[in-house]
Amino acid sequence: DAFVVKINSTGTGLVYSTYLGGTGGEYSYGIAVDSGGNAYVTGETWSTDFPTTAGAYQTIGGTSTDAFVSKLNATGTGFIYSTYLGGSGNDTGFGIALDTSGNAYLSGITGSSDFPTTSGAPQTILRGNSDAFIVELNPSGTGLVYSTYLGGTGNDYGQGIAVDTNG
Repeated sequence: DAFVVKINSTGTGLVYSTYLGGTGGEYSYGIAVDSGGNAYVTGETWSTDFPTTAGAYQTIGGTSTDAFVSKLNATGTGFIYSTYLGGSGNDTGFGIALDTSGNAYLSGITGSSDFPTTSGAPQTILRGNSDAFIVELNPSGTGLVYSTYLGGTGNDYGQGIAVDTNG
């Protein structure tokens, strides 16, 4: 399982510590924290029972590795949202950033020819064995603002992402 730990501001104790995962394996690669203290985590899961929330964008995983995005409340006692993100191939979330409106921006790698993309995306098809992906997830975790592949005929990875004040 992945895990999330929040340490107090003096570094002398835990505010919370929790596991994040199902019966398969999980790795977390990116974390961001909003002004309210909510933690946003992304990574990859092999679990078909990874914890998702009602109304989340994707509540059922694929047949292989899927990326995930989970938003934990500031006390670490529950999810605000938790969702799979991926298609039928291997998908991994590496980078995560936030804007002031609560949208989560993700980067990662996908080998899925059916990775979810949005209308008007600059690249709607997988061009190599694996392509990077860039996704903006809405503040409630229920839908994609935009999603696109990013890559050529080789293997491409999205391992970091940043968002400026204009989004």
